[in-house]
Amino acid sequence: MKKHELSIKGYKDKAISIDYRYCDSDKPLIPIVYVHGFKGFKDWGSSNEIANYFAEHGFLFLKFNFSHNGVSKESPCDFVDLDAFAENNYWIELQELGLVINWLEYSDLPTDFSKLALIGHSRGGGITLLRTAQDSRIQKAITWASVSDFEKRFPEDVSDWKAKGVEYIYNGRTQQMMPLNYQFYESFYAHHAELDIPSQCKNIHQKVLVIHGTDDPAVGIEEAQQISSLVKQSQLEVIKDAGHTFGAVHPSVSKCLSEHLSLAVNKTFDFLTF
Repeated sequence: MKKHELSIKGYKDKAISIDYRYCDSDKPLIPIVYVHGFKGFKDWGSSNEIANYFAEHGFLFLKFNFSHNGVSKESPCDFVDLDAFAENNYWIELQELGLVINWLEYSDLPTDFSKLALIGHSRGGGITLLRTAQDSRIQKAITWASVSDFEKRFPEDVSDWKAKGVEYIYNGRTQQMMPLNYQFYESFYAHHAELDIPSQCKNIHQKVLVIHGTDDPAVGIEEAQQISSLVKQSQLEVIKDAGHTFGAVHPSVSKCLSEHLSLAVNKTFDFLTF
């Protein structure tokens, strides 16, 4: 298996770290771009095991860190840049996913770019849906535990957030208070049409696989049902008893995928190959 790491320029010249892997083949490979979620990063949990699986089964698997997700090249699994995290927003992520796709399109990697697929988890699923609606280069999209509406996730009263300029989100895993500057809210409404997931889902003509667990405490199953109802060519796959990360934890405790994550991966593989 061939593995490579690199970085490209993202928002405000901050680096987007990329890694990709594949096995040599006598035919072009289907490229998959994986999009991480909120308080996530490209090497979270079982991400490398997932990447290895797809690479071993005839795909080129690419994953990346959004430039403002809070980790750094030197500390790729730790939130050491909270100033950047505070300045992140949906618009940045939507644009940077486009930059990654641009890089892949013009690379000399052995792919059949016309079969480009995206996999997005949680918030990354929402970004994946938006990009798919607005980017005809994408042939298929898969969401894992995706949110269905960014707007509904804002608090009803943002006056205190506006007055202070910042709010903090507790990260139970790291025990950090993660800052979100008020620009996050302002940016959403400055680009509301492009970031309105329900509206944009109606513009998706590609095939979309929606995977969700019945026991997801972070994003309810009704959000998967909403996505599926709005996307014309959608397929909803519900995994009984699965949680938000399908059993994956960080740091990973096993090289083997959990039962629920294995189901999600297998359903994804079938969707991409048939």
